[in-house]
Amino acid sequence: MTDKPFSSSSDVYDLLYEAAGKDYAAESDELHSLIQTKCSGARSLLDVACGTGAHLRHLRSRYEVAGVDVSPDMLAVARDRLPGIPLTEADMRSFDLGRTFDAVTCLFSAIGYMHSTDELDDAVATMARHLSPGGVIVIDGWVRQESWRDPGTVQSLSAASDEVVAARVVRSYRDGSRTTLDLHHLVGSIDGIDYIVESHELTLFTDDEYRSAFARAELGVEVVASPHPDRDRYVGAPSR
Repeated sequence: MTDKPFSSSSDVYDLLYEAAGKDYAAESDELHSLIQTKCSGARSLLDVACGTGAHLRHLRSRYEVAGVDVSPDMLAVARDRLPGIPLTEADMRSFDLGRTFDAVTCLFSAIGYMHSTDELDDAVATMARHLSPGGVIVIDGWVRQESWRDPGTVQSLSAASDEVVAARVVRSYRDGSRTTLDLHHLVGSIDGIDYIVESHELTLFTDDEYRSAFARAELGVEVVASPHPDRDRYVGAPSR
């Protein structure tokens, strides 16, 4: 598993995903609607694996927000974008912010970076400990096992801004429930061209494994439509 995902490519992360059509504003609107449906009047939100803070950028007008991420490089981008917002470098399996939130989110399949069901349980339990009574937790699962396309895929993407151009080729494959994404980047600016390689390992957890993690954290759970194809969004609330 990449210990600190996208650390090397953090400066072009948003540029590439926006070129791919990722709409953070629309996703944040949809998330807000879901949260308010499940926890009417929710006012505080913690985004776990917040990355560059692109969702928090849109959610901060509706909530008192905070973020957690394991990557200092991603958080550096987020801090430039979100001055004054509490952003903590920590592992989703064990962080402790000493407070609770009405809503806790873990978006864009970041939960897939957990290596095992034990790690999945730890992450969900840690998020649940940060949930206020009556609150709601939203976790985007990684690709469903039955939806994974063997023997894998190869995809390319390119984007440009006034300062930088970037291209990325991704090769994906799996060994059992362990999937690997090899990401090769070319990033060019007036100062030169960099070649960046990252390897990401994510686990294809089953629906039962996700549900069991919620149950062990004493959360009821339901599955709703995900903004990402071939994946599920798990919505939980304290079961007692």
